[in-house]
Amino acid sequence: MADPAATTDAAPTPRKRGRPRQEQPSPAYRARQAEIIDIAIALFRERGFDQGNLDDVAASLGTGRASLYHYVPSKAHLLYLIFDRAISTTLETMEQIAATEDPADRLRALIRQQVHTIAADPGLFIVFFGNRPALEQRYEAEIRPKERRLLRYLIEAVNAAIDAGALVDVEPRMAAQALLGMPSWFHKWYNPQRDDPDAFADVCVNLIFKPVATRR
Repeated sequence: MADPAATTDAAPTPRKRGRPRQEQPSPAYRARQAEIIDIAIALFRERGFDQGNLDDVAASLGTGRASLYHYVPSKAHLLYLIFDRAISTTLETMEQIAATEDPADRLRALIRQQVHTIAADPGLFIVFFGNRPALEQRYEAEIRPKERRLLRYLIEAVNAAIDAGALVDVEPRMAAQALLGMPSWFHKWYNPQRDDPDAFADVCVNLIFKPVATRR
């Protein structure tokens, strides 16, 4: 058995010299990367992903292409960052809404949230929905689990609304997919000078919750 005194009095292991390792990117790094993503969204929306390139992104930033590699290793990774922003932005709000106690209010809020998320940054979702085939498989594997979480929130909300009698008895997974699809098309025709996101959200909600009058 080791001598306790010797164990207690043992000299501490000397610290390694050098700067401490930073586990998370700094705020400045994140801000610069976000700026790069903003520029890429505008570029890919205007020219398409195939025609846009990192040289164009660098030129818009007033820097060289080599400096971009500190923030994005490739154009494929940049597209992934755009996709991740779109899905993560949606998920963050959904997670907050999921705590809404009333089932009907929760489902209404989830539908409205999708409309307003797209209206807040339509270019982001034009790139997201228009360039899915260009997303590499390794990045597809990162996005898919988040999309499944998003769908799960809607399925749970649909189930709760059905149980509460606020929604007709429908197949929850199909209903959730329909509720994803209806607001998602908004990016195709939305014009902020003409279209009111609140009015469109009202249309979506009323189509779900207001029963059609019985025809005679």
